[in-house]
Amino acid sequence: MDDEVSLPKATLQKLVKDFMPEDMRVAGDTVEMLVNCCTEFVQLLSSEANEVATREKKNTIQPEHVMTALKELGFTSFEAEVALAWEQHKEEAKTASSHKAALRKTGADQLGYTEAEQIAMQQQMFAAARARSLSSMEAPPPSYLPAAGSDVGVNRGVAPVVVQVPGSDQHLEEEEDAEDDINPE
Repeated sequence: MDDEVSLPKATLQKLVKDFMPEDMRVAGDTVEMLVNCCTEFVQLLSSEANEVATREKKNTIQPEHVMTALKELGFTSFEAEVALAWEQHKEEAKTASSHKAALRKTGADQLGYTEAEQIAMQQQMFAAARARSLSSMEAPPPSYLPAAGSDVGVNRGVAPVVVQVPGSDQHLEEEEDAEDDINPE
């Protein structure tokens, strides 16, 4: 048997444990043999389902091909249970799909707004944001302005010095520590 293709041993071990009475234990060799038997069954069934699909000139094995393969291999007693599992799977997939679609809905969708109403609301929000942005550009926010009577922005201890740039009429203004110029007495 090919070691690359196998069913998960832990999953099958859990299934066996769930079906066995609590006071009964299963040997590790038994679980290994069960894994090998299940893998062989899945390979046999998928091979037969592939042949059914090929006869019908299909490239993909569909659930109907598996059902036909079960009949052809003589496992007719499994048909009802497999059909029931397939129906349950379809219902779960449909529920999961509708749940995903509900998650994709926006708050406006959930409230029943039409697309046109949502676009109009979006345009209003953009206009309001633009107005706030433009009004904040005209004057700095109050938090950046010094309070009246505060010393913020007052030039203390620094006197401007004018420097002549040689060969030009330009003057550079620098700030120099003015402590030397101030007599404390």
